[in-house]
Amino acid sequence: MIGTPYGDRVVCWDIPTDPIVLRDVRTRLHEVLANWDLPGGNDLADDIVLAATEVLSNAVIYGRPPIRLTLRMSGETLCAEVTDHGAGLPECRGEDDDAEHGRGLTIVEALCDEWGVQSAFDGRAKTIWFRKKCPHQGN
Repeated sequence: MIGTPYGDRVVCWDIPTDPIVLRDVRTRLHEVLANWDLPGGNDLADDIVLAATEVLSNAVIYGRPPIRLTLRMSGETLCAEVTDHGAGLPECRGEDDDAEHGRGLTIVEALCDEWGVQSAFDGRAKTIWFRKKCPHQGN
């Protein structure tokens, strides 16, 4: 974990392109968020872990290495970023109760305050990000 002079907290992990590692990533995310002592406790942490693993699953399955997960807490805002080097941009497909796949970004949209996709200048990478407000109790 990295601390900045401004009190921000940051973790970054390079993620293998093997879907089996997602279980371990979820565990590590829960550990980090517990150490960050988020307001709202486990419910907020569970939402963040679910949103992060939805985005990360897409990168592991459809993207190309290197894949990096960055989690940053700045003030009362948590931001997660997943960068991969695969072609194409993800899109929100909407809701289809019978679909086996394709609801990840819909889940992210429901759980987070905002999300987006940023392409690299050279077009060889993209970052899918989301933000979640984590106001302290009493705010």
